[in-house]
Amino acid sequence: MKKITLLVAVLALGLFFVSCNKEGQFTPKNKIDRVCYSGTYKYEVYSDGYWSTQNNSNTSKYIQEIWNWDGKLLKSITYYNSDGEMSYTENYEYDGKRLVSISWGSAGRYTINYEKGKISSIEAYDGTVKMFSADFTHENGKITNIRCTDYDNKSSVNALPLNVFRFFIPEASMESIAMSLAKIHEKATTKDIYSYDIKFEWDGKNVSKVTWEEGAYWESNEYTYDNKLNPYAGLFDLDEFGVTEILSKNNVTRRVYRDSDNDYKERDYIYTYDGKVPTMQTCSYTNTYDNYRYSYTDIYYYEYK
Repeated sequence: MKKITLLVAVLALGLFFVSCNKEGQFTPKNKIDRVCYSGTYKYEVYSDGYWSTQNNSNTSKYIQEIWNWDGKLLKSITYYNSDGEMSYTENYEYDGKRLVSISWGSAGRYTINYEKGKISSIEAYDGTVKMFSADFTHENGKITNIRCTDYDNKSSVNALPLNVFRFFIPEASMESIAMSLAKIHEKATTKDIYSYDIKFEWDGKNVSKVTWEEGAYWESNEYTYDNKLNPYAGLFDLDEFGVTEILSKNNVTRRVYRDSDNDYKERDYIYTYDGKVPTMQTCSYTNTYDNYRYSYTDIYYYEYK
């Protein structure tokens, strides 16, 4: 498979929790301090009329992210693996209150560009070499399309983390973004430079459907929401982006996936709240392929300043 230059390091499954009084403003006492994770995994094989367990493992709760703030500005997020070792730090740079760059300790970085007060594009660079671009289309103050272009530059950087896109793409789950992009890349293995579209449909202040299109291939995610606030909707000063509806207002409780290959998946998300502040998210799901069955439970824990 063609090297995926951008989309490998996806650590943030469903990270959308920091509460706010109203859209665009923080409640400082509820700023994210750290995110922890625990999970289970089971692999089974069907033979002679019953399922036999081949692997059954548990990941103990560990700190996955630590968020660092300068007043109301998010300055960095440090990521850790399950052994407690630091993986990398994501650094945020601003022009006033406007986010203009996200970078790491190497030459890898994202730049966020604006036109007439609205976010117009996000570009990924390895040094001076452009690896990826995402161009935004707005209608009535909402994002309706993102045109993505991937460049095969044989970059020395194996991957730039994708989790930063949770701030810009109105999706609920980074798992869904990772899955979609992996399939898009697989369909485009014969192309050096290729593009695809991410289309958005809205129900009021929530994204009801996201469709990915690359040539004849398509896939969609449809969402159901609760009535609690999606805190990422207030993570950055949205007036500085020139659009108030970058992210859905509420939290996703159900996701239904379909694609042109007749694949179908469902995910349900269960939350524990302290008032309006989510403190835990749980998602359990099973994937079955012929005589093989894979079962997962992912639990995320949220602590606030």
